[in-house]
Amino acid sequence: MIIPHSKILPRNMLGSRLLPLVIAVNVYLASLAILGGLALIGATGRWTAELDQLVTVQVPPESGASGTAVVKSVLGVLRDHPAVAQAHPLDVSDMEALLAPWLGQSAAVRELPLPQLIDVELRPAGDLDSLRKRLEAEFPGVEVDDHRQWRDQMQAIATSARLICWSLVAMISLAAIAVIVFATRASLESQNELVALLHMIGAHNSFVAREFQKHFLGIGIIGVLIGLVPVGLTIAAVVYLTGDDPAPWMGRLMLGPADYVIAALPPLSAALITMLTARLTVLSTLTVLD
Repeated sequence: MIIPHSKILPRNMLGSRLLPLVIAVNVYLASLAILGGLALIGATGRWTAELDQLVTVQVPPESGASGTAVVKSVLGVLRDHPAVAQAHPLDVSDMEALLAPWLGQSAAVRELPLPQLIDVELRPAGDLDSLRKRLEAEFPGVEVDDHRQWRDQMQAIATSARLICWSLVAMISLAAIAVIVFATRASLESQNELVALLHMIGAHNSFVAREFQKHFLGIGIIGVLIGLVPVGLTIAAVVYLTGDDPAPWMGRLMLGPADYVIAALPPLSAALITMLTARLTVLSTLTVLD
């Protein structure tokens, strides 16, 4: 006689009540860790990409109309060059804002022989070397600063941030796996007598393990669904609070196909780990009984 699944496993067993909550909490923490890591990696990637496309052209100070003419000529070359997307000179107020942290808001800043700075945005495939050679050939004394030192520092910071981020994600994920495994095994300890009884009446080991794994897979799915609710609410709250102008340290959370696969790992793995832990634990108990 085939005993229905509902008759084999009691509905009020410990795992049915507490294990879904344990799974939900760990899915929430692991999902937030991964989503935060993806947001940080995306933001640092955009920062470094923007730095790669920005350069500053410094025109040495000239007196009178000659200085203005040189700046206009440099701007004309920049705007006509195929490597340049756009270029615009910094006005006096911008220069004062740049020097304020070192020189203060003194009016004497206007009297200093400051070079004229031109912000240049390069096209994605722009040839900076050809632009630099042309400017240096036509305008002696003009310098092109590609922010190499600042860019290298930002890339080093971005690399360190990614390493720390993924290390935290790995630790949180491993902790979640450990908690789910121990909680599942703890919930099964109270069913050792039931496993022994089924074994005694002649039920095949594979049958008993399959029934338990189906039961705990259902528990895992319930826990995952419960955990995804606060994940969705948290993401919605972040999007609502940041609005159309997200915080500069966070950036907009833009996920690609690979990111969605990574973000789906905690829910999928939580349910599968619960199922496999139940199966292996029951099989281990049955092996001892054999």
